[in-house]
This record gives sequence, structure tokens and C-alpha cells, in this order.
Amino acid sequence: MAREKRIADNIKDSLIIGEVMMLKANNDEFIALINNEEPDIIRGSVIILHGMGSNPNAPQIVHPLRSQLAELGWITASIQLPITAQDASISENLALIKESGPRIQSALNYMHENYKNTRCVLIAHSLGSIMTASFLASQEKKACDAVVLIGLPTLPSDLPEANSVELIKKINIPTLDIYGSQDLASVKKLAPTRKLTLKKNNPLNRQIEIAGADHSFTGLDETLVRSIHSWLRYVFDETSH
Repeated sequence: MAREKRIADNIKDSLIIGEVMMLKANNDEFIALINNEEPDIIRGSVIILHGMGSNPNAPQIVHPLRSQLAELGWITASIQLPITAQDASISENLALIKESGPRIQSALNYMHENYKNTRCVLIAHSLGSIMTASFLASQEKKACDAVVLIGLPTLPSDLPEANSVELIKKINIPTLDIYGSQDLASVKKLAPTRKLTLKKNNPLNRQIEIAGADHSFTGLDETLVRSIHSWLRYVFDETSH
């Protein structure tokens, strides 16, 4: 929580785009950045979930998504997920998966209350993708309308909530699995397995490999944003017929 507070203070001092909100989950307050300059036509609301040890305004993945999707007609909220101390192990990070669920739910509640009748999307990166997949796999009712998992890894763990391939079998909303051709081995290795699972689950599901992209999509922010935006437009166009 001390590290989270430092991150939140830094963001509050340097934020240019969007506004700071404090949301609550399990009696803990956490920071969320809302881009709510409403466009003429709202395409929907998007909640952005960062990767391991990152933050809601990180310059790679997160900031490009929250700023560029806002320009394309989406209301965006980027939230702080639980994080460990800086030198923590992978297993200590994975132990936070269950803690993340109430925060994701809190952000969904905020978006549902403030932007009623708009479609809601979760977009998550890396460890945030595992947290999001775990959250969605545990829901009995539909929590949102679509999910985008960026650089979804499968990390060594016996925790059922960390087994990303098993988790996506239980997700019943349209899912985009997107990763880079230069991504981490933990992402690329099981990409063919994920693709097969996604195909069986839902005809709207897709897997996209971005040529030349590393795990942080360095230099390819716009390609990432456009790929996600195009898929979401396709999904919502199809489901509105």
C-alpha cells in the first residue's frame, strides 16, 4: 500500500489527461483515472488494467490506451491494481490475483452507475490479464460485454486462479487475445492452445499477433489501439444485429 500511495501521489502531481478518482474495495481506497470528456456518440466504457508492478498512467500500454481510445469515442477508466514491493517474486505477485477481483468489480460498478446503458469492456495487460481472466471466470452473471487480454502469460504456479489457459475456457463473453511476435516466451508458448480454446468458446473471439511487437508494444502503441478498436467495433456491430 505504501508503494501504491507513492504512485498515486506522483500521478496526481503530473496528470495532464483525465481526472483522478478514488474508488473503494474491501475498505481500501485506490486510484482511478477517468477520461470522461463525453464524445458526441459514446461507443462504450473501457476499464484498463495494468501489468505487474505498473500503474494506471504507465507510459507503455496504459497511457496510450486510455488517451487514444478516449479520442476514438470511448469513456476510459484506468485503475490501480494491487501491487507488491518492488523486488517481490513472481509467486508473491500471483498471490495478489484474488485481491484484484473486488477492485475490478468496484470499477465496473462505477462505470455502470455513471454511464448507464453503455457497453462495457475490460482491457488488461500481462499480470492484469491473468487477474481479469480469473475475475471473469468466477462470475456467474455477465460482468461486462467484451474483454481484451494483452500479452496473457502462463506463469509457473499451482494456483488455479493463475492458470490462464484454464481460465479462458470459462469466459463466455467475446474475447480478444492479442500479443506480439517478440513477446515473452510465457505468452507465446501457449498461444496456439489459447487460440483453439477461444475458437470453441465464441465465434466472435479472436487472436491477433502483432508483427515486431515486444511485451510492452514498444513503438507500436497506435497499432495496438487500432487493432483493439477495430475488433470492438466488429463485435458490437455483430451483437447489435
